[in-house]
Amino acid sequence: MSDVLKPTDRVAQGQKLLTADVGDTIVMMSVDQGIYCGLDDIGSDIWRRLSRPVTIAELCDALAADYRGDREQIAADVLEILSSLHAQGLVDVV
Repeated sequence: MSDVLKPTDRVAQGQKLLTADVGDTIVMMSVDQGIYCGLDDIGSDIWRRLSRPVTIAELCDALAADYRGDREQIAADVLEILSSLHAQGLVDVV
């Protein structure tokens, strides 16, 4: 699996995960891989937006509109977190 994601990639939450909401954050565990991960409030927002497949570009556009942030910085940050989650098998490219 290639860990380098592109804005045109369609991504979604990994299918074989146990997840729980803890306040405004999400914790998840992959039993198959023995990985435990906790997301901060923004990471959790991104995770919730992956409940349906979405391209990374569409996700970044929505985040930039909602957070009124710099689109390029948001895109860089989103690619970084999604690449990390994908490398751990927590996000699927669909």
